[in-house]
Amino acid sequence: MNRLARILTAGTALLMAGAPAFAADSTEGAIIINGQLNLAPIFSELNAAILTVEGDASAASNAVGNTATIITNMNTVVTNNQMNGGDVGSFLSATAKDVGGDVSLWSTSVCNGGSISTDPAITKVDSVQKCWAKDPYAKVWADVENVGGQVGVGAHAVANQLEVDSDAAHFPVNNWQENHAGTFSTVNTSVRNVGAVGIQSTAVGNTAQIIHLGGHEK
Repeated sequence: MNRLARILTAGTALLMAGAPAFAADSTEGAIIINGQLNLAPIFSELNAAILTVEGDASAASNAVGNTATIITNMNTVVTNNQMNGGDVGSFLSATAKDVGGDVSLWSTSVCNGGSISTDPAITKVDSVQKCWAKDPYAKVWADVENVGGQVGVGAHAVANQLEVDSDAAHFPVNNWQENHAGTFSTVNTSVRNVGAVGIQSTAVGNTAQIIHLGGHEK
């Protein structure tokens, strides 16, 4: 799947800093504090009929409690706190027939999602994500027929997700993810007469990807 920042647009905090990098012993730089609390239900439902399309066709239903994207190219200290107590669910019902190109059908549900990318000498990240939602769920019902290209159908439900990457020489990361919710993903689909097909259903409680890109002094 694409990174969370590329597929989720609702309820997003986007924080960017682009000032010149500074000396490693300096007190200047980016200090970013992100706090997000959602207690309300978040639901997304999409019903689509896609018929007789020459090129590609896609449909996606996304529901997110909290999500943040943070991008800097200077020394950075990030404090990220995301708390979600509201129910989160997404549902996609789609029919796709007689499509000349590719077909992509996705349902995504996330309690808390964070993406942090920096390019400095020093980066420090402290992140806390807590999901108390009753049952984050992602569901897809799809009927696909007569597609010239590839078909992708999937549902992705996750309670807490964090992605951090940096090439900073000093790169301490403290990450805590806490999930109290049942997380559910369901795909029901029928696919006929297509070029190729991939079907995926994924449910995740907590997931973190932390990448150190080598590290060098600026």
